[in-house]
Amino acid sequence: MQSIRYAFYAIFTALVLGACAKPAPPFEIKEANHSMIFGHVSAPEKVTEVELREYGKFYISPFIKPPRVLIYNNGHFMAENLAPGKYMISAFNTKNSEFVLVNSKRTAYQEIIHVEPGEAKFIGSYRVTEIKRGLLDKGEFDVRHTRKPSERRVIKDLFHVTKGTAWQAMLEHRMQELRQ
Repeated sequence: MQSIRYAFYAIFTALVLGACAKPAPPFEIKEANHSMIFGHVSAPEKVTEVELREYGKFYISPFIKPPRVLIYNNGHFMAENLAPGKYMISAFNTKNSEFVLVNSKRTAYQEIIHVEPGEAKFIGSYRVTEIKRGLLDKGEFDVRHTRKPSERRVIKDLFHVTKGTAWQAMLEHRMQELRQ
């Protein structure tokens, strides 16, 4: 009887914590020349991971980890504390699918994101459309740039997420630039 009670408490606690869980807040700026990139992605399912890689760098977990990308329920994403350099989005992942964007050096070269010191850079809005689901292979999909949500809309939403960090001031500065 007591083991059933403990099991009930464990399930209840897991449900409560799961309902309250939010994406992690962004870390504070580590160095003055670090930057952030942000954007939006939508797919047939909720996107759970955006894989960002520094161009020409190999990641061997747990020794060398790729940049952290925060993803929010509305499809907005941001990667903070990026050193100046070249980056690329290598994949969008959902719970059931992996949409790998970099299959060859040629495709990687075409999707380079140049990050300058101390900038907040909007890399666009994307729509991932699944064309054919693969059983043993990755299947076929299409990734397109979309006009909506706009950079302004994404900044307004991320402005609240970055509250209390220096990223918020950086986003505010970017919004001022867009107004000019």
